[in-house]
Amino acid sequence: MDRIRIELVGINNYRNYESQSCALHPLITVFTGLNGAGKTSVLDAIYYLTNGKSYFSHRDLHLFKTDADFFRLFGKLSDSSGVHEITVTSSRKAKKQIKIDDKPIKSIIEYFGRFPSFMIAPKDIQILIESSVERRKVIDKTLSQVDRKYFNHLVVYTKLLKQRNASIKAFRKQGRVDDLLLESINSNMLEPAQYIFERRKEYISSILPFIADLYKELCNNRESLSVSYKSNLLDKTLDVLQKESRQKDMILCKTTEGIHKDDLVIKLNDIEIKKYGSQGQLKSAIIALKLSQIEWVKKNTEKIPILLLDDIFDKLDEQRVDSFISLCANKLGAQILISDTNNERVISTLKKLDYPFLHYIIDDGIINKN
Repeated sequence: MDRIRIELVGINNYRNYESQSCALHPLITVFTGLNGAGKTSVLDAIYYLTNGKSYFSHRDLHLFKTDADFFRLFGKLSDSSGVHEITVTSSRKAKKQIKIDDKPIKSIIEYFGRFPSFMIAPKDIQILIESSVERRKVIDKTLSQVDRKYFNHLVVYTKLLKQRNASIKAFRKQGRVDDLLLESINSNMLEPAQYIFERRKEYISSILPFIADLYKELCNNRESLSVSYKSNLLDKTLDVLQKESRQKDMILCKTTEGIHKDDLVIKLNDIEIKKYGSQGQLKSAIIALKLSQIEWVKKNTEKIPILLLDDIFDKLDEQRVDSFISLCANKLGAQILISDTNNERVISTLKKLDYPFLHYIIDDGIINKN
């Protein structure tokens, strides 16, 4: 099994950092400090180095330190082929560039999945309680890291969906439908949609037992969690759905049927968790869902991704914290990087479980070893 690790991270003009670097423990590194000190920025820099983009921002412009016009990230990442030097540079005047051992990467598609990592952050609870868009992203990110064909089909389908929606709006303005154009778009959507549907269905089926077992471990067998895949393609093919929804699409000026409407139904004790789950239950559920991503990637790539835990222990009782950290270290075998506002919570658990670790205290963008 190829265990992905980051040995060193260097940060220049990224978020609230001017210039900082630190070595990382091969098993567990903990960053503690007050809110706004820069803990999340360190984890996001590591996420960027391993995934080629930020976890928290879609635009690099939002990541530049105040008054800076560029940022640079540096890291030493190791896999079965050895230790590699990774640099990411982004500026207002030039396109982002990623280099491995000083060799430029042609595109993010080429880089994505090479050094996989997964983040769990407080905002992830919204995945469970908001629209289906966020839940689909969880599936898409995982499958895209492993299956290049899935990623390409997703890109094609998304482009065709935008084209279809734009065409429908144009038909409405023109007062007539271009049947030839609509049929062309519809037919081109069939292959990518069917592939995406089949892969999503397989993925959910394969992670179901693991999610259930993870949640039971986190809550000490007090509750049960289940996940199911919701898609209209389970009952009808996309071409049938397109024909049946044509009139509705024209009225609403958007595409109402397709894999862009798929969803995950997550239930706690047979009731949808978004309807009544507590903060602790929601956090445990998203943890189980996210950790299942890592287990699936391990199984399908023989790589153990890095796990980034950003300030997620608030609202978790001591038993859940102990179970979670033990689960990550023992069952997943991943390198773990943790941020927490509480200086003692995680540290006391690690000492109690007798796990080796490094501890850094962050104060106003300065990283100090404890």
